[in-house]
Amino acid sequence: MIRLQRHQWIFAGKLFVAAMLAFALAVHLGLPQPYWSLVTCGVVMNPLSGAIRSKAVYRFAGTFCAGITALFLTSLFASTPYLLLAASGLAAATAYAFCAMERTPRSYGFQLYAITMMLLTVAGIDHPERIFDTTLARVTEISLGIIVTTLVDSALFPASMKLTLRGSLRRWLNDINAWMLDVFSAQAREAGVEHDRLKTLADIRALSQLTVQLRYDPQISAGELKHALAIQHRLLRLAPVLSAIHARVHGMTERERDAILPVFEPLQKATQNHEAFDEGTLNAIRELPKALHIEAPWQQLLHDNLADLVEEAGRIWAEIGAIDESLEQRKALPPALRDSVDRTVAAPLPPDFGLAAQSFLVLLGTFALLCGVWKLTGWTQGAGAVLLGVVTLTFYGTSDEPGPAVAQFGRMGLFAMFAGGVFCYGLLPMAADYPTFLLAMALFLVPLGLWSTVNPGAVLVIILGLSSINLQGQYAPPEFSTYVEGSLEGLFGIYMGFLGASIFRSTGIRAALQRFIQQETGEIIALTQESTHELREAYMNRAMDRISSMTTRLAAAGEVQRSVTLLTRLRLGLNIANLKMLSLNSSMAMRAHIEDLLNTLRQELSRPTPSDSLLVKIDQALRTAWHEGQRQSHRATVPGSLVGLRVALFENAPEWRPNP
Repeated sequence: MIRLQRHQWIFAGKLFVAAMLAFALAVHLGLPQPYWSLVTCGVVMNPLSGAIRSKAVYRFAGTFCAGITALFLTSLFASTPYLLLAASGLAAATAYAFCAMERTPRSYGFQLYAITMMLLTVAGIDHPERIFDTTLARVTEISLGIIVTTLVDSALFPASMKLTLRGSLRRWLNDINAWMLDVFSAQAREAGVEHDRLKTLADIRALSQLTVQLRYDPQISAGELKHALAIQHRLLRLAPVLSAIHARVHGMTERERDAILPVFEPLQKATQNHEAFDEGTLNAIRELPKALHIEAPWQQLLHDNLADLVEEAGRIWAEIGAIDESLEQRKALPPALRDSVDRTVAAPLPPDFGLAAQSFLVLLGTFALLCGVWKLTGWTQGAGAVLLGVVTLTFYGTSDEPGPAVAQFGRMGLFAMFAGGVFCYGLLPMAADYPTFLLAMALFLVPLGLWSTVNPGAVLVIILGLSSINLQGQYAPPEFSTYVEGSLEGLFGIYMGFLGASIFRSTGIRAALQRFIQQETGEIIALTQESTHELREAYMNRAMDRISSMTTRLAAAGEVQRSVTLLTRLRLGLNIANLKMLSLNSSMAMRAHIEDLLNTLRQELSRPTPSDSLLVKIDQALRTAWHEGQRQSHRATVPGSLVGLRVALFENAPEWRPNP
């Protein structure tokens, strides 16, 4: 037997109270379709207060902007309905493209813009003179639902994400701490372990998507959010550094690894205490080749580079510890670190312009197909099919595999048809007065509200079920045949949405992975041509975002073994960016070697394995740097970047020698 939790009953109760208040007010105000206020409550209500408030803002913005657009287009094309229809389709498709690019909850505003355009212009295409009144009514009804839902949530058990955020930070810190301990104990790399680490990074990266909701959370202050974001930024920045350290240690001989493990022991203790790493330990790493009587210059370069990487990892980890302590215990931060935290903003989520272009074509093509069927057949319920087709695409069309999601939407639509019919023609006729009406509504809304806490698709049953029965202040149901026809045309629109997504865009997990790989290759090639600190940081942000997106897809595609290469490719791009920047201040000879190397990289980045000639050019550049006396004191030097490049591309190559 399923045992319902307290928070589930609270959510269902809040939904019922908000819906009934909004509906009663809409009826009292004489709004033409008061059920839209009720439906809006079902859409906006959420177990978390921050999510409710952010959705309320975006829903109102999308609805209001669509209303303004509908009025503007009507003023231009009122006498030419087909042009009005085409302009509405273009506006909705444009909004859908922006929805595909906007990867935060703000995309909800663009979704509602596209849907509201269909509600206002397509449904009223035969009577454009009524669109102003319809627009004013819809905006008022929806705004009423938004206001009531927000007030009810504020008054009845508001729920914060504060504890969830703190729990996530604690989990991330423990996972990264375990990763660092594995690195400093020279654990072997395994695809499964690497994939689990990438899942942690994806979870950390997801905070950027939630930031817009956390800003609306009444219990999370701006300072707390900045502390959380500062920790997130540093954890993500730490990932390629740990990957590089692991690669250096993994490339050592067994004798070197045995010798370096005692040197790493103080680092493990410092890691657990969030302390900066001791300078003596860093010097011991640099001097290890001499202690082992290894005079090979390559080993010295490797250990110098390793010490610099360890130093950077320790600095970042110590900052994370200080910020976490400040967040948990309200301790003051050092001035420089405090200023850095205060300047922290959410990491931008790069838009996928290719997906946006495909999304524009998908919605526009599907809209044209549905309107063609509607007008050619003279189907009286055709506008509803167009609406449901657009709804299907706006909520499910951008996924890698829209088929299963649309199929689930179709099943929910079929269930909504049944549930709405039972409610409209079974329960409502028995409601003789307001108390019995409330009872009938409770029998419909409360079970669905409870179900939606474990299956968000249940909200669709509320929306589709209540928006198709003409729920008014007095019982005025549609003819049963009209209700059935309207429900079937909605299912037809859902199917056409799926068909449009299949026809007008590439779908599938492997297609998405291929798109990400092409984006990555293009960005690294761009860094070989131009690089600044800002461009490097932007690349790192996009690359971490891409890694997060690819991680779950690799598991779904059964290619977890490729997880090992993702951070390696990130390190490759960062080293190329460093080299391009450093070449500007290098000698003529060094610059010529770097440019020749970058030109070769541009030609070979798309190849599955790098060529031997590329290794030769890396070694030649290293020889020039070595003979010019460029001993590195930090990894962002020409030798350090060349070492990183060589390890990333040729991890198992023979050691480099200063003389061929």
